[in-house]
Amino acid sequence: MPTHRFERRTLALIALLAVFFCRSTASASNALSFPATEFTILDPRTNFAMGRGRYSIKSIPGGAILQGTNRYDTGSSDVETARIETAPDGSARLVEADHTFFKIDGSIMQRSHIDMKAGDGTCVNNTLDPKIEETDPILIPPDTWSGASVLIPIQRFLREGVTETQHLHVFNCAPTPKIFAIKVKFDRAAQLWPPYSADAFQVEVRPDFGWINILIAPFVPKLHAWFDPLDDWNFVGSEAARFYKGPPIMLVKTRGSPTTQAKQ
Repeated sequence: MPTHRFERRTLALIALLAVFFCRSTASASNALSFPATEFTILDPRTNFAMGRGRYSIKSIPGGAILQGTNRYDTGSSDVETARIETAPDGSARLVEADHTFFKIDGSIMQRSHIDMKAGDGTCVNNTLDPKIEETDPILIPPDTWSGASVLIPIQRFLREGVTETQHLHVFNCAPTPKIFAIKVKFDRAAQLWPPYSADAFQVEVRPDFGWINILIAPFVPKLHAWFDPLDDWNFVGSEAARFYKGPPIMLVKTRGSPTTQAKQ
């Protein structure tokens, strides 16, 4: 009888640990969930609307899938996907990402693709003469992100209360496959961001070239991103070049999208 009681207690403990592990894993994945959210695409030079965007992050076993689509009034479009792996502690890393830019007729204008496990990057650019279609093996640091996926570690920094400058890497076609070191700088406090009509916290992402930053900083493209501290630090907008040496665009979360409704 004592042996049976010990076995029952052991089985109960195993079951309890299994439930706890499943809940912990689910929490790690859920931290990456971002419901399908609509964005207005603005020309930051004129503040005129020029299209619509839609982004989401869906949890899957062991990670998440980021999906984004931008459709412009001109008829062109962008489609972006990224596959992310998560660890039990909630940390995440990029596994694979693709960003394809389409012309009005639906043909490919540009494409960037990175495969972290294969260790290579692909760049296609049909706007240049001669055209580029190149896949190169590249050294990819484990903290490398690409496109919109770079917002994932930034959001985690914010949720953890990080305020000092952080360092990461990003993949981009410039115009061939390249890995860039970047600096992530945080504002001191949230301020009214007029395009969003509410307070938002600004983050600046800029390439990090070490000591020569002082000389070339005015000429290097950068990304500004905004997060809502009253909505679990969810992403609400950004301003950056559409692609390498491309026109600037601004994404602004449309009022009434899922995360906005949740906080009202």
